[in-house]
Amino acid sequence: MSGRRAPQVAAAPAGPLPPGIDAAVLAAALPYAVWVLTEAGEIEYANRGPGGPGEPWSSLVHPEDLAAVESAARVAGATPYELECRLKRADGSFGRHRVRFTPVDARPGSWIAAGTDVEERAALRDELTSTRRCVTETLSLLEALEAAAPAGFGFVDSGSRLIRVNETLAAMGSGPRAEQLGRSVHEVLPGVWPQIEANYHRAWQTETAIVGTVVTAPSPGEADGPRSWLAGCYPVRVEDRMMGVGLVLVDVTEREQAQAFRSVIMDDMAEGLYTVDGDGKLTSMNRAASEMLGWAEKDLLGLSVHATVHAVPWHGTPQPESECPLRHTRTAGQSVQTVDETFVRRDGTTFGVACSVAPLETGGGQPGAVVTFRDMTEVRRAELEARHDQKLESLGRLSAGLAHEINTPIQFVGDNTRFLADAYQDMLDLLLVYRECMAPALGELQWSERTERAQRAEAKADLEYLSAEIPAAVSQSLEGVERVASLVRAMKSFSYKDSTEQSYADLNEAVRTTLTVARNEVKYVADVVLDLGELPDVLCHLGDLNQVFLNLLVNAADALKDQAERGEIRISSRVDGPTAVLTFADNGTGIPADIQQSIFEPFFTTKEVGKGTGQGLALARAVLEKHGGSIEVRSVVGEGTEFILRLPIAGKPDASA
Repeated sequence: MSGRRAPQVAAAPAGPLPPGIDAAVLAAALPYAVWVLTEAGEIEYANRGPGGPGEPWSSLVHPEDLAAVESAARVAGATPYELECRLKRADGSFGRHRVRFTPVDARPGSWIAAGTDVEERAALRDELTSTRRCVTETLSLLEALEAAAPAGFGFVDSGSRLIRVNETLAAMGSGPRAEQLGRSVHEVLPGVWPQIEANYHRAWQTETAIVGTVVTAPSPGEADGPRSWLAGCYPVRVEDRMMGVGLVLVDVTEREQAQAFRSVIMDDMAEGLYTVDGDGKLTSMNRAASEMLGWAEKDLLGLSVHATVHAVPWHGTPQPESECPLRHTRTAGQSVQTVDETFVRRDGTTFGVACSVAPLETGGGQPGAVVTFRDMTEVRRAELEARHDQKLESLGRLSAGLAHEINTPIQFVGDNTRFLADAYQDMLDLLLVYRECMAPALGELQWSERTERAQRAEAKADLEYLSAEIPAAVSQSLEGVERVASLVRAMKSFSYKDSTEQSYADLNEAVRTTLTVARNEVKYVADVVLDLGELPDVLCHLGDLNQVFLNLLVNAADALKDQAERGEIRISSRVDGPTAVLTFADNGTGIPADIQQSIFEPFFTTKEVGKGTGQGLALARAVLEKHGGSIEVRSVVGEGTEFILRLPIAGKPDASA
């Protein structure tokens, strides 16, 4: 094939062919392909397969292998050589062959090529090579995983000896890892083995895995107490023969702690807790929530909490979930400490709650939420009682002034009543004289004498005086009665025990009522100017606001008591969009700038000991915030102070959720 003459090669000793069997018959019987090639590389003879006389043998070679085949021929020269290449089969496909080229001594330049199909053998060889590599890599990977995994791995033989152990499991035992191998597991792992020895024997006897046992063991390399491990015993069989038991210990300390913590939350926590997914559907609920709502967890799972638990607002129109403040908090992805809500129990009754909301990632999509809540019924009842007591305390403080305010009209009503009693007697005596003068029993008594008697009686009664004074006395008495009645109405309105429900009220009238109650506190130190604009009725707790108005009035009066001149208190009201704005201003001493923000803190007071509790403005801020409003102060020392109150006319936006 190379064009060069091959050197002479000694032929293998062989005898002649048996009679009747020639070379062609012998070649046809061979299990591999044989080609006789000319010096030009053409096929002269082929016993099987593709390629006929006159065809280039190279046409049978796969194009990708042709260059390698030609290179091998050039290197071999005229000596026998072998190579592997892909040759065309009878069906036109290519298969890997092992081909040996031998020069023909009797015919210089001719070659005999014998090819054996080694495709299956090559595939098997490649597969074995790949398998060996895969096994090697797998073993290396397993060893790396075994060393790096936080789980403990070990292998125990039939004699309870530790044959294999990784670093994690070895750290639970005594001594270095290398010294643990071949020793009794009871000796190596005294803290763990007694807890799983029974599982080991069961795995041997039943040849089944025993899993799910939680054991405790000292924390490797740490001094913060034992850790929890989930232990499993796995029988290892090789060709139906039990070789040992594999030990796997997985650290589940955090899981066990989480389960213990969850048990406290779900079973022992006093506050209600529930979780919802991204669609607002319940995913879990603790015992306290179940007791407060009257629902079992299984009955609410997968249901919309908003549709099931949220009470219908006071106006009777169901609130869309898109407007639910809890949903807004959840979708905003921020925790909120207090959201006032009203929940409905399974039996249809409602109760007020204070909620805390925190977002809860659920692994994709919209976040869920954790909602904790507490029943505020008793708390709000206690707050209501406390505010009512404070009102009564305020009335007690004002009682002397109120008594004076009532005593004055009562006194002149009494004086006028006594005057009217005397006038009544005089008028009655005069009437009797008139009747006597008109009586028929007087007979022929002259009219002049009758007239004289009447005139004497009129002079005695002082008729002109009575005619002028009696109407005035009646009018003054009625005015006094109305004054007393207005004071009684004001005290009744002011001291009325507020309910837990909001209602619409006239704030201008509330200001007037409070001013009536506090009149004696104010009238000696200041003139009160009312500049009350047109206000719609406001949804509120009126009793609470009455207390706020009284506190501000009394504070203003106190600020003016030490003034050399009579002061002025100006109260105004107006509408600003959806908000009612009320201001209480005085021209007193003012509040220094460095303490203006402190005046709203509980127990902070600028008054002398015994004259202030420091609760008035703290209560005012709490009441305004409860209504979804605000209170702010503007003050200049030496000029005066102004408090601005802002209240949503329609009530707090989420007060009825």
